[in-house]
Amino acid sequence: MAAQNIFGARLAHTTECYDSTMSALKMDEEQSLNVYMQEFRTRFINRSSEEVTSQALKESYKDSAQTDAWFKKYRDGELMIEKVLEFRNEITLQNKRIEEKQKNILQEAAKQGEHEQIKEELTERIQRLREELNKKREVALANRKANKERIKELQKSATLFRERLGLEIRKLRGDKLQFVFRCINPKDLDQPYSCIISLNAEGEYEVTGCDPPLECIAEFQEKVRETRNFSALLANLRKSFTALGSQVK
Repeated sequence: MAAQNIFGARLAHTTECYDSTMSALKMDEEQSLNVYMQEFRTRFINRSSEEVTSQALKESYKDSAQTDAWFKKYRDGELMIEKVLEFRNEITLQNKRIEEKQKNILQEAAKQGEHEQIKEELTERIQRLREELNKKREVALANRKANKERIKELQKSATLFRERLGLEIRKLRGDKLQFVFRCINPKDLDQPYSCIISLNAEGEYEVTGCDPPLECIAEFQEKVRETRNFSALLANLRKSFTALGSQVK
């Protein structure tokens, strides 16, 4: 009995020790598990935080990269707009310069046109004047030629007039002839009575320089221009001088 009691006591002690050991082991396992779980939880949280931080950094970098890209595009757009505005301003200035040049060209063309018109008018006027001058020159040459022929005829008949009528014909400057009548005054047959006869540019007779003066000289000039009868003019002059000489006492 005593042995059984001792065995029983040892068995109980052993069982108690086993239970105590198992309890201790169980507690150690629980603590280890708790520690492990705590460490796992800590590592999980840290890892999650790291992942979140990494993701945030990635997103931030991504956003930053996108922001830089958009900023670059925005800056490029601004530069392009500035270039477009500069190009537009340059085009506007060029258009203004072109308009001014066109305006100046049109004004110069208008002036040139006016000058050309004036030049044409002056050319036509000069041409008309030349034609008129040539006609007048031809007429003057023809009249001069006719005058020379008439003067020659008068000179040829000068001797006849001088011998029969006491008439002397003198040639003066400018194709003028002076007719000197004598044998008019019975008291002085050598007393001269003179008159100058010439032809103007139109070929008409002009009677001037009568000595002594005759009041009817204008009438004689008009008649000889109408009739072209030069002999009648000389006869009328002699009659007038004779009448004037007969009045002298």
